[in-house]
Amino acid sequence: MQNVLSIAGIDWARYRLTRFRVFAICAALLAISLGVAAMQYSTARDNVLANGTTIGGDYVAFNVAAREAAAGHAAALYDPKAFEESLQRLGPPVKKFGLTFQYPPSYLFLILPLALFGFVPGFIVWAGAGAAAFFASLKAAGVRGLFLFVILTAPSTFHAVITGQNGFLTAALLIAAGYHADRRPILAGLAAALLTVKPQFGVLLPVAYLAGGCWRAFLTAAAGAVLLAGASVLTFGLTSWAAFISAFHLASDNLAGGRFPLFKMATAFAAARMAGLPVAAAYALQIAFAFAAALLVGLVWRRVKDADLRAAVLCAAAFLATPYGYYYEFVILAFPLAVVARRALEEGWLQYEQWIVAALFIAPLWLPGETRHYGLSYAFLIVLAVLACVLRRLRPKLETDS
Repeated sequence: MQNVLSIAGIDWARYRLTRFRVFAICAALLAISLGVAAMQYSTARDNVLANGTTIGGDYVAFNVAAREAAAGHAAALYDPKAFEESLQRLGPPVKKFGLTFQYPPSYLFLILPLALFGFVPGFIVWAGAGAAAFFASLKAAGVRGLFLFVILTAPSTFHAVITGQNGFLTAALLIAAGYHADRRPILAGLAAALLTVKPQFGVLLPVAYLAGGCWRAFLTAAAGAVLLAGASVLTFGLTSWAAFISAFHLASDNLAGGRFPLFKMATAFAAARMAGLPVAAAYALQIAFAFAAALLVGLVWRRVKDADLRAAVLCAAAFLATPYGYYYEFVILAFPLAVVARRALEEGWLQYEQWIVAALFIAPLWLPGETRHYGLSYAFLIVLAVLACVLRRLRPKLETDS
């Protein structure tokens, strides 16, 4: 070990990340993040920032969708032209939003309360409630103390807040669905059922539950998903589902046509397209990664009984199973990194592991950035690196557990 820490004549042991140093670095990072946010929001006029974007980024789509759904116009949300008109009519004064609504009608249950608030108060409620659910799920999964503070200060957490997206919600549900599958199967199943509002990140859950023999969680998830969909039909009408299915096909066409910002995505499909591969080859690669992710999750959930490791590999592999996933959902990766770090403190750090985990913690700081110019999906590389860290910790378990 001493040789490892003395590369190039430098005693790297002097620079190891002690608890105090981690706390100090993260406190500084939090202060910088709050300062940047304060500077940006202080220049806002009519809920529009100086750079022309709205406060809360994509939150405007949820705010307007909630108000339109409350007015009985749920089906119209899935028409891009009609939705743009709604954004222009109800949103801040922006020349063009260019946003679409791509969530199933069941998602409207989660955002309907936003119709009760003004724009900025609604954004505070949305971001605050999402963050509260996320950190509650982390704490319930055994992530506590300094780990929670580190995650609070993480660049991925900053992205989840300022983009106004639903990464917090997705992460909270995925962690709960994965971690509690054995000991609290009803809770896990209900979380999995709710995750159907963001279905691309729940693709691996049935594989995990079946491989792990988590039948109560599986049945609860199935029943909950059916009831949630049925309730949305009764509330918003069958036409809203027909409109959603039509919008889903349109979104698939837009993805294949390169009309989405691929450099912001963290998927195999986006990586392949950025590397110059044709659409057919990109989809083939995406299918291969999704199949490999399913095999991996099935193997881990069948052979490993540790709830934290099961949930960690599920979260890390989630991005491999979908062609559609963005960098603002990287809060999902906070849990697997926390699991690796916590086990390292208990069992000892593997070679270079401490520095790799630290690098992956800070890596999203450069997202979305200008990586579009390199023909390389920086976001997807982060996903692969996080999964590799988890598998490195899992290897002894896979070799010995049965």
